[in-house]
Amino acid sequence: MKKFFKFLRIPAALCTAAALFGFYYTQIPSEYSCYPGQSPTDSVIYTLEGESAEGESYSAKVKLFGLLPIKDATVHQISQKQLTVLGTPFGVKLYTKGVIVVDTEEESPGVKAGIQIGDIILTYNNEEIHSNSDLREQVQKCGGKRQKATIRRNQRTQTVWVTPAKTEEGYTVGLWVRDSTAGLGTLTYYDPQTNTVAGLGHSISDVDTGLTMPVERGTLVTAEITGVRAGEAGDPGELLGRLADRTLGTVTTNNDAGLFGLAASPFEGVSYPVGLKDEVEVGEAQILCTLGANAPEAYTIRITKVNNNLSELRNLCIQVTDERLLAKTGGIVQGMSGSPILQNGKIIGAVTHVLISDPTAGYGIFIENMLKTAN
Repeated sequence: MKKFFKFLRIPAALCTAAALFGFYYTQIPSEYSCYPGQSPTDSVIYTLEGESAEGESYSAKVKLFGLLPIKDATVHQISQKQLTVLGTPFGVKLYTKGVIVVDTEEESPGVKAGIQIGDIILTYNNEEIHSNSDLREQVQKCGGKRQKATIRRNQRTQTVWVTPAKTEEGYTVGLWVRDSTAGLGTLTYYDPQTNTVAGLGHSISDVDTGLTMPVERGTLVTAEITGVRAGEAGDPGELLGRLADRTLGTVTTNNDAGLFGLAASPFEGVSYPVGLKDEVEVGEAQILCTLGANAPEAYTIRITKVNNNLSELRNLCIQVTDERLLAKTGGIVQGMSGSPILQNGKIIGAVTHVLISDPTAGYGIFIENMLKTAN
């Protein structure tokens, strides 16, 4: 009997080792950031072994207790830099590359050709489409003949053939499209080294399709906050404002990490060093935002959770604790997206979303992720 129990200890030990290996494999990150010449981690559980190249990313082996290789990782070496922290409101006028299909008429020529809501029409009748009027003009030229259209769907380009239908007003394809949008948000930072200005912390998406608006051109303009509609459970509220005429810059990129552009002139403000993701701590922090005609103010929040996975964009769970902000807005409201997050004297991220069920809570993105996708 004793031999039997001794025999059982071997598979039990193997199962325990496998469980520990699986746990550490999933819990230990696959991406790290550090300044050149610094170690990417100070963990006592595991080490990273790899050869660094100055100013570049490099591959490393993650070793459990410095001995057992368990996975490969990428280390991003970040140049130390200072950013001008903003927290000011801005407006954007965005024009798409192509036109987005936001609605269709049942059994219309466009639908029969295979065009769907969310598709982006890039060309029609071999002509580039930049606006609703461009598409309308090309459709009217058809004379009832079949025409070729190039569309993009799920990042893939394809060709469809459309035969417009004759109506009393002319020819139609039965599609409703959008070529532009405008909105209000908060600027996060200005980078004097690259002349880049950034805001929102998330993409501008089409209101009907949820599709990230593909940018052909756009303008950043000043905005004035005229009031606040406070949020409550089920309704996050919003900053009320109007767009002004002074141009702040031109839009270059609209992606999941934010809206980025080139500044028309340098922004003034206080400079803060960039805080890397591994420097972010659960605990007190501040956000900068503008709620009226005055300059940005700092309000206290608490970071309740940190997600160190750089491939994800909801990196921070945040809770508004500042009684002044709660009294004015009820928490996080629409229009505050992009408000810079400060901790320990560094800029570490930006506000991105509010929880619909609890406007006092929301999410933030690492400043590192914004910088990584700024160009």
